[in-house]
Amino acid sequence: MRNLLGVMAVAAVAGGILAAQSPARPGGANDPVVISVGAQQIRASEFNALLAGAPPQSRAAMEANKRAVAEQLAKMLALVEAAHRHGLDQSPAFRVQMMLSRDNALAKSEVDRLQAAAVPTAAQEQAFYSAHATQFRQTKLRHILIGDNETPGGGSSRTPAQALAKAQKIEAELKAGGDFAAIAKAQSDDAGSKAKGGELGEISPGETVPEFETAVNALPVGKISEPIHTRFGYHIVEVESRSTMPFTQAKLLIAQQLTQQNVATAIDRIAATAHVVISNSFFGPAKPPAPPSPRR
Repeated sequence: MRNLLGVMAVAAVAGGILAAQSPARPGGANDPVVISVGAQQIRASEFNALLAGAPPQSRAAMEANKRAVAEQLAKMLALVEAAHRHGLDQSPAFRVQMMLSRDNALAKSEVDRLQAAAVPTAAQEQAFYSAHATQFRQTKLRHILIGDNETPGGGSSRTPAQALAKAQKIEAELKAGGDFAAIAKAQSDDAGSKAKGGELGEISPGETVPEFETAVNALPVGKISEPIHTRFGYHIVEVESRSTMPFTQAKLLIAQQLTQQNVATAIDRIAATAHVVISNSFFGPAKPPAPPSPRR
């Protein structure tokens, strides 16, 4: 309920500003005044617009509690009237806040328009998938983790040297034919996977720390790794299989990524043609762009 009231308060501020700035808005029988506080009024169309503009995760709750929303709006409008009486609407800070609120809303509307125009075509999605196949590689693996006293939140009393020695012993047992699942259940310090015999499921690029991902990528299917050191301790890994995420499964991720890229490009293009001038004497000179990362 507290979160709901917070959303109501935001909506109420917008409603109060709208009412205060437009006292002679058209109305009539088809758009009656549904809330009034002093000289301020909110019509049915405006109230519905406020609900429609609420965050999606809050909109349903607000729709189901319209009376509670209206009561919060009324309280906020009463506060707005009091602020007017005390001249707070004339303060420089308030004027700047209103300018930024208005401009932020307009900028968001433009971004929404750009997003609607930036949705990639099916051909573009397929081309991206074909050109970036490694992004959709999935590696099914299992591991045994041996933590040490440098592992964040691990709680182990082992020194790194002791952890390495234990990991090397487990590596030898596995390579001698030991049961991976049984050893993982008995020895692994990864609470999330040990009960499943060390199974991590299918891992996609970027989901693990770089040193772990690099070692896994170099490990043949069915082979037991040497101890792989990360900030979590030492891992003994077995790659069970490798595959590529099907296009039908990757399609949504690709659409999101391409849309974000297209919107970012469009925003940069708009900014480049907007004749932006930023005072060097006030803000200091612009920093040079960072050099591109070297290819690997």
